[in-house]
Amino acid sequence: MKGLRVLAALTMAGIFVGGAQSLEWGVDSTTSLQLGNKPSPPTVFEEELFGSLLVPYDQKGGGLEAKAHAWAGVPVTVAADFDVLSFNFVFDKPAPDLKGLKLTVGRYAMADPTGVILNHPGDGFRLNLDYGPLALGIGAGYTGLVMRSTSGISLTVEDQNRANDLLESPRMVGWIEGGTTFFQAHRFTASILAQKDLNPSSNLIPEFTNVQSPARGGTLDTQYFTLKAAGPVVPDLFYEAFTTLGTGSTLSWLSDVNSPTGFSYQYRPIVAFLGGGSLIYFKPEWLEASFTGRILFASGDSSATSPVEGNVANLSTLFLPITTTTLGIVFNPGLSNLVYYEFGGSLKPVPGQPLVTGAKFLGFQRMVSGVVNAPGILRNGPAWLGQEFDVTASWPVFSDLNLTAAVGGFTPTSGTYVKGSTGDTFQYALNFGATLSL
Repeated sequence: MKGLRVLAALTMAGIFVGGAQSLEWGVDSTTSLQLGNKPSPPTVFEEELFGSLLVPYDQKGGGLEAKAHAWAGVPVTVAADFDVLSFNFVFDKPAPDLKGLKLTVGRYAMADPTGVILNHPGDGFRLNLDYGPLALGIGAGYTGLVMRSTSGISLTVEDQNRANDLLESPRMVGWIEGGTTFFQAHRFTASILAQKDLNPSSNLIPEFTNVQSPARGGTLDTQYFTLKAAGPVVPDLFYEAFTTLGTGSTLSWLSDVNSPTGFSYQYRPIVAFLGGGSLIYFKPEWLEASFTGRILFASGDSSATSPVEGNVANLSTLFLPITTTTLGIVFNPGLSNLVYYEFGGSLKPVPGQPLVTGAKFLGFQRMVSGVVNAPGILRNGPAWLGQEFDVTASWPVFSDLNLTAAVGGFTPTSGTYVKGSTGDTFQYALNFGATLSL
């Protein structure tokens, strides 16, 4: 609850901020119940509070912005942190060819154009430049001040060893992005994203150590080069497609003729790829229906022994995103050695009512034979991991109360999990939630 107390103090301080045009604030309370038999079960009961504050000092979007949340769950878990705590500075036409400039300083939400490689708070800066047909962005953020209980980064053995620390493992993330529109409505984006592992070297295995130590690891530095396109195909049908080249270096256990044991730890390069695309079709006259088809594919490495620092070859081809991505209600493997298929749709079944229902079919497949980043999955299991069917509903009963429900079932292919284990049988999840806006 500490984060909300700080947010309340900021709200009081914001009232007295000189030159503030108006104060905008809000608090949402979300209560949820989650049941199921997944190998890594979530908390059964959760209560989460979201607070937001905006103190503008002009009419252009500049000012103080803060967003925080506090979370409690059963089994007993408590967490609180700021998602956003920043100052925004906006300038119109600061130069003859520059239509606008926006500078954000503080904590902000870092994200990449694909939406599946990075989604995480960071403390630093973001600069956006609007040249009209061309938009440029550059930024950097530090992750080491984010509460670990609300973080989604776990790339190395050292990250796993620090799972009970108060703060997230230290990493510096930097990016540069440019986008423009062609043919009136087609948006093209290019970006470079990089993260530098800043875990202290005293906790890591020195390179060329010749005794294997599974309890310790090394650093992992990665870079991502992305091209993305999005736009209409025909009226009511829209596409999105992207491709990403992933590079970097990872600690590896390799043969070494100069080692007395015949092996040693050495850093080796990463060259991997991620791609994806989607089609969305809107049919408003059919109960405001929409239909989606989506595919994601992430490269794998047949020789890797683990998705976390398991490279044993001179070149690693296993794609490693910085943060995790939610795919299904039940099954959520990481985007490493994976092909993901999604077909679904949504509609408003009761004319004149805001109730929205949806259903989708998900398919999961290995890119190559080898490790998959999901607990309990066998390394040498079948190529087709399984399929899932999800049904969701969202009903804004009142303007300040929204009810949600989600039901999902995942059927794993025989041999995907150890026979007789929790994951080897049909997996299901039931999620119910209520959000009250104060």
